[in-house]
Amino acid sequence: MIGFIGGGNMAEALINGIRGQGLGAGEEIIVSEPNEERRRYLEQTYRVRTTQYNKEIASFCDIIILAVKPQNMEAVLGEIADVIDDTKTVVSIAAGITLSYLQARLKTTKIIRVMPNTPALIQEGMSVYSLCECFTGSEVNIVKSILMSIGRVIALPERHMDAVTAVSGSGPAFIALFIEAMIEAGDKLGLNRNDAAELAVQTVVGTAKLLDTGMSTENLRQMVTSPGGTTAAGLKVFEEKGLKPIVFEALLAAKNRAEELGKKA
Repeated sequence: MIGFIGGGNMAEALINGIRGQGLGAGEEIIVSEPNEERRRYLEQTYRVRTTQYNKEIASFCDIIILAVKPQNMEAVLGEIADVIDDTKTVVSIAAGITLSYLQARLKTTKIIRVMPNTPALIQEGMSVYSLCECFTGSEVNIVKSILMSIGRVIALPERHMDAVTAVSGSGPAFIALFIEAMIEAGDKLGLNRNDAAELAVQTVVGTAKLLDTGMSTENLRQMVTSPGGTTAAGLKVFEEKGLKPIVFEALLAAKNRAEELGKKA
C-alpha cells in the first residue's frame, strides 16, 4: 500500500500519475491531510482513501511518501518514528531534507530523497532521486516507477541535490519569468497581450521539444541566427548585458539557499 503524508499539489501529481499508469488502485493509496475540504477533494477526484492521522499512514503502508513542507518535517517524523522499521520504504520529496537527517530519526535504511518539479502536475516532470548506498532492494524500482509516472527520472549522488534543486526544482519559475518578460516586451512592441502570450509560450514549448530530439542548443541557435539578422541583433544584447552570468548567479543563489535550508533541518 502506498501512503502520502501531505495531500498538496505534488502529492496530487503523484497520485494522478500512479492512477494513470495503473500502478495502484484507489484502495491501495491512502493520504493523510489535515484540511477536511482537501481530503474530500482527493477522495472524490481520485477515489483514494484519506485520513487526518499521519501515524495511520506510517502504520499501514509499505511505501510512505513524505510530501510535507520542510519546516513541518520534524513534527511529522516525531509522530511516525515509533512505527517505522526496515519493512517500510520512506520517500521524502521535501527540499533540503537530507538522507542523514531522516536516517537519524527513523529506524529504517530504506530511505529515498527525491527532488521533483512542478511540471509533474501534467506528467512532464523531472525527478532526481538519491538513496543510501545500503539500500539495494526491489522497492527502489517501485519508487522509480512511481516517479516515472509523472515524467523523467534520474539517480544522482546526494551531494548534487542542491544543484538539482537550483536547476530543475527552481527552474520552472525562472523559465516562467523569462516567458513573462517576453510577453511584456511583445506588449510594449504593439502586440495584443494574449497574442504575445501565445507566441511566447508556444515558442518555448516548441523549442524545448526540438532540443529534446537531441539537437544541441548551439546548433539550434545557429539554425535561427543569420549573420547581421534580427536574431543576431537580439543575441548581441543578451551577450552585452551578461545573460549567462545573470543565470549563473540566480542558480548559485538558489543552490546556496538549498544548502542553508538543509543545515537548518
